[in-house]
Amino acid sequence: MSLKDYLRGKDYFIDPPELEPLKPEDVMKRLNEYKIIDVRTGIEFRRGHIKNAVHYKLGREDDIVKDFGRDAKIILVCKTGHRSRAAANRLARMGYKKLYHLDGGMNTWRKEKLPEEKGK
Repeated sequence: MSLKDYLRGKDYFIDPPELEPLKPEDVMKRLNEYKIIDVRTGIEFRRGHIKNAVHYKLGREDDIVKDFGRDAKIILVCKTGHRSRAAANRLARMGYKKLYHLDGGMNTWRKEKLPEEKGK
């Protein structure tokens, strides 16, 4: 799916009821038990991401469905929180109920000077 087609949804920036925003310290507490999915571009991801995060750029939610069951606890991450909301909207329509996102995205994470991994 092209990004242009993806953005045609009317609810792109509306938080689905299944989505809960988390502060960086809340994400840190959940690193080992939740799936961290980074929906930024590959270049952004390689320049720095949260430990144990896996990369699925925005628009690849069908791949997330193939790899993670609908009962998975998923924290979505992007740069500012907009793309993670968009991914959450799509995943909610696909039946996911335990969706979270890093409020303010990696910008907030970096302001808090929290650890990042680089590369794949």
